[in-house]
Amino acid sequence: MHWVRGLAMMGLGLCIYFIPLITPDDNQRSVYVATSMTMFALGVSIYVNGIRMLRGYRIYRYRTLLVMTTLLACNAVMLNMHAADKWIILSNLLVLVWVFSYGSRSLTGHGRDFVAQVFWLCCSLFGGISLMLGLFAIEVGLSDETTLVTFIHWPVHAYLTTAIMLVLTIVTSLLLLVMNVRTQAGLQAIATLDGLTGVLNRRGLQEAANRMQAVSQRISLPMGMLIIDLDYFKKVNDVYGHLVGDVVLKSCAGNIRGALRGGDVIGRYGGEEFCILLPNTGEQEAMVLAERIRRTIEVTPVSIAGVESMSDDTHAIKCTVSVGAVSSETVGYALDGMFAAADQNLYKAKQNGRNRVASNIELLMTQPPATGKPVKRNASVIA
Repeated sequence: MHWVRGLAMMGLGLCIYFIPLITPDDNQRSVYVATSMTMFALGVSIYVNGIRMLRGYRIYRYRTLLVMTTLLACNAVMLNMHAADKWIILSNLLVLVWVFSYGSRSLTGHGRDFVAQVFWLCCSLFGGISLMLGLFAIEVGLSDETTLVTFIHWPVHAYLTTAIMLVLTIVTSLLLLVMNVRTQAGLQAIATLDGLTGVLNRRGLQEAANRMQAVSQRISLPMGMLIIDLDYFKKVNDVYGHLVGDVVLKSCAGNIRGALRGGDVIGRYGGEEFCILLPNTGEQEAMVLAERIRRTIEVTPVSIAGVESMSDDTHAIKCTVSVGAVSSETVGYALDGMFAAADQNLYKAKQNGRNRVASNIELLMTQPPATGKPVKRNASVIA
């Protein structure tokens, strides 16, 4: 809506700007020029505010009003004092140069992705218009009063107007493209992220697993996987309520993320289950990381003091997890096999008393790894 209002105001300003061509009146020429430039500058300011809203920048709502008030006041004073046309035109042109320069600054791109490149292109176009207006202002400043009598008939008006309209059309189209790209990215994020915990959902996890499996197998690097289940989570819901259950899930997801390394991927595998994908991670490393996660959650109470359904005397509850760990060294790269083996190890950890880690580390000692590479035994880690 800012862009629509801004473009409408700019169009109205251009209509007023060319009125003297239809009904020539030397006495009113300066009034038409001053009024049209004021409206055009106001339109550009509104348009730039729309750009800043799109970028997420702070909006100076009174700056637009300040531009209009300043121009109206200056033009009114100069017209009443019968100032020379040069100073009226020059002052308005300088304000337009500032407004377009401000818009160019607001369009500066950040990064090297497609959206950043689009913003840099828009920034260059606005900067080009600002430069053209600056050169036009220099030409006006160097002209004498005799030449400025025919100012409205200068051929440069047609070229400058065409360039401004073309740039505004291109910039608007490119910014609409950016909005579409961001909308698509937002929809993709919604489709692949879990709304409660902020980690990947089952679909996003499957896509990430496919990518990691393909890369790991192609360059012959091991790939690990953990499936983590919150112990007695149903009892938490039954005793404390589902609001507390949601807090526990979010807290545990945050603790798990804090224990992961760069490149590890976490997703919500089920109701209270999380799956971790571990690139370039063998069975021993996966088991060590799983133990670190288990220990972190065990020693970190979940604060529930802010939950409305809880009484004031309950501030935190302790949680534990059971973890099933596996890697391609023992079960190969097939994702179905890895998920099944990790799930089986999780079941084993629960059967052995919960709050523990189970893996295929014993198989690693008794059979060759699935990757075909020799495995370096480390007795201390295995122990």
